[in-house]
Amino acid sequence: MTDKFSVKFWGVRGSMSSSATHHDRHGGNTACLEVICGNQTLILDAGSGLRFLGNKLARKPVGPLHLMFTHCHYDHISGLPFFAPFYSPETKISIWSGHLRGENKTANMVQDYMRPPFFPVGPEVFSADIQYRDFEAGDHLTPKKGIAVETIALNHHDGCVGYRINYSGRSLCYITDTCHVPGTPDQELIAFVRDADIMIYDATYSDSEFPKFANFGHSTWQEGIRVSQAAGVKRYCMFHHRPSRTDKVLDRIGAQARKRFPRSIIAREGLTVRL
Repeated sequence: MTDKFSVKFWGVRGSMSSSATHHDRHGGNTACLEVICGNQTLILDAGSGLRFLGNKLARKPVGPLHLMFTHCHYDHISGLPFFAPFYSPETKISIWSGHLRGENKTANMVQDYMRPPFFPVGPEVFSADIQYRDFEAGDHLTPKKGIAVETIALNHHDGCVGYRINYSGRSLCYITDTCHVPGTPDQELIAFVRDADIMIYDATYSDSEFPKFANFGHSTWQEGIRVSQAAGVKRYCMFHHRPSRTDKVLDRIGAQARKRFPRSIIAREGLTVRL
């Protein structure tokens, strides 16, 4: 394996996808990230952006893929049936989840989503070699030798898992969807993301909006800065944008964030960050 380590954003919205001219630059698809560790591809979440990633991967043969779910709310799973590699018998894919309870929870999650009346066909239409891998939040995973993945339970309705991917001496943290308690730093989360090279964080709201949405299961871009500062995070990426956030508003948030934490960036579709 090489030491290449990067993340590309294929979907950056939260709650639901949004198609509008004032979203052109940042994109309107929901959560999906492509993480490259050497010659291994990890996929974080299967929102509507997964379809476009799948179309890219289908153009040439790919090695084993690992699709890792934070949770199964629709904005993180809607692209699942439309992922082209699922329909190639030459593709090997492991699907991971750790937010639900019970046996065979990952397989059941997919089967429950892809069934009438919600979807006309089930996962039996897939021809890829698929393995369903269950874990518990807090477990350490090794999708491939040399790639160490830590997990943490996040504060979100119906359960959610955050990931820390460690590879070649660097680390990427994916912390969405989660809700903080104002004025009470989450010490467990701070320890989890400590010294990360990048933290991708649930920046759905602003501090001024938060009181109205405190029970919606999401956080603020300012809280992401506070976590980054407390944990010594090297780069902070705001993610899970509200469907109503226009490009101009996101640009303004990005400028305000950089004044407080210079290495802040706003996630947008097509953005690739090399670690």
